[in-house]
Amino acid sequence: MLLQFFISSWFVKVMYITYGLLIVSSIFVIVSENRNASKSLAWILALICLPVVGLVLYLLFGQSLRRESMLSKVNREKLFNSNKLPDVDVDSLTLSENNKQLIKMCNRLEASRFYPGNNVRMYVRGNDKFDDMLNDINLAQKFVHIQYFIIRDDALGRRVRDALVAAVKRGVEVRLLYDDMGSFTTSRRFFKDMKQQGIEVRAFMRIFQFRPSWRLNFRNHRKIVVVDGIVGYIGGMNIADRYVNGDADLSWRDTHIRIEGPAVHGLQMSFSVDWCYESKTVLSDEKYFPRLAPMGDKGVQIVMSGPTGPWSTIAMMCEKIVSMAQEYVYIQTPYFLPTDSLVYALQVAAMSGVDVRIMIPDRTDWVVMRWGSFSYISQMLNAGVKVYLYKPGMLHAKTIVADDELVSIGSANFDFRSFEHNFETNALVYGADMALRVKRDFMTDMQQCVLIDNLAEWRQRPFVQKVCESVVRLVSPVL
Repeated sequence: MLLQFFISSWFVKVMYITYGLLIVSSIFVIVSENRNASKSLAWILALICLPVVGLVLYLLFGQSLRRESMLSKVNREKLFNSNKLPDVDVDSLTLSENNKQLIKMCNRLEASRFYPGNNVRMYVRGNDKFDDMLNDINLAQKFVHIQYFIIRDDALGRRVRDALVAAVKRGVEVRLLYDDMGSFTTSRRFFKDMKQQGIEVRAFMRIFQFRPSWRLNFRNHRKIVVVDGIVGYIGGMNIADRYVNGDADLSWRDTHIRIEGPAVHGLQMSFSVDWCYESKTVLSDEKYFPRLAPMGDKGVQIVMSGPTGPWSTIAMMCEKIVSMAQEYVYIQTPYFLPTDSLVYALQVAAMSGVDVRIMIPDRTDWVVMRWGSFSYISQMLNAGVKVYLYKPGMLHAKTIVADDELVSIGSANFDFRSFEHNFETNALVYGADMALRVKRDFMTDMQQCVLIDNLAEWRQRPFVQKVCESVVRLVSPVL
């Protein structure tokens, strides 16, 4: 009887009080962070209206890391002092004033240096990209650093593993970093075997490892390879067979680039930051940042972004590109869930006479994201933006090309998750050659698209679909 009284009286009261204090303190933190108003209100409503569930969801997915830093001040200085290449006088470059402004902005936001003198090769086929990447790994003499969101234990994954193991046996340092959530379905044995063969393997932000300052919601979406500090790869392709052969009922179209030259320093910097966080090892030796002579004529800027630090760097980069476009801006993205400011930037550009085109897949690997993307189409059409639905399969490319002078290629989708929650890296390539190549590929892909240009007809889509789109749109800031 005494125990029953204790449980029913004191224990329950203490639990209610504790829960109430957690809710109040969580709401106080949300309000004090001065985040996006719609996102803040969504979390406050979830905490109030969904007892226990709302609190659990907030603890897992809702916390902000904008006041956090991945590196200590000492380690950050070591890394950024390792780049011995001379600074470039941006004002002396033969680029448009708009592009000079973009270079300066990205450099100020994330210390993203501009590197002249690069050779850049682009891939739209997985076979071509992975054949060249494996060939570069087979030629490595000093080190290979490889980082992907998804690494599968399939035919392609095993080809990459075997090449890395062979490199280790030649005396090459090999480090591999994968995202624990992205590669969750891959057998742990696959990575353990690589460790036993001498490869240094790390999982980024392990799901089942307690870290009070990190949450499940923040994932590393980068796809980067660096070989000997001379050659690097960046883009949208993960290590999985579907990027080469497609799925059973869905082909995959993606974009990746290979960089030779000084800009590989930027890729190495991105890898080093993530590796230092996971291993506490600072890869700052000159071996990892060799002095490189020009290897081509392309100017490249490597732009990093993530949920830590004060800025949403890639979102701001995208907004700047859209707002400064004078003739056209063409965007390819698998998921289109832009922030309010990017919606306005696209609308303003289109209504100002800029040719704004957005290409998204008609079918996606995740139907929820399809609904979310479709919820924005009416707003785009109303402003004169041309929207294309890619029909052959999953369009996974993440590219922006503007005014025959600038290209963005990387891992970031045009959505809330990439802008706010993921660690991403994009390459800005300045110059007409690459811009015209990406523009030409966009035009080729248009031949396999359906143009959505009739707003009245678009509004006639099924009622149930519109409801699903609206629901996903409502929760998109916290997806």
